[in-house]
Amino acid sequence: MMDFHLDKSGSENLSPIMYDEIFREYYAKLLLGIGGDDFLFCPDCGTKLPKPLRNEWFNILEHEYGLDDPGWPEQREKVPAEFLTDEWWKKRGL
Repeated sequence: MMDFHLDKSGSENLSPIMYDEIFREYYAKLLLGIGGDDFLFCPDCGTKLPKPLRNEWFNILEHEYGLDDPGWPEQREKVPAEFLTDEWWKKRGL
């Protein structure tokens, strides 16, 4: 069921469940506004989902690359390409 919820390739899937590969986060997209609510468990079967890695992303960028606020335009351009996909956490075995 999670594959169905996450497959946004067709217009028929209106599920609000989304996946962010950079941070390894599953969340429900809000209908109004921005952001969403994170899932720690599969909403269909209750299986515990992998730990989100948002904090690790920021910590590694700060400690290894000196980027204390990679969201700012001046620092965003210095974020290594691997950190713009799931490559960074897969490479580190997280």
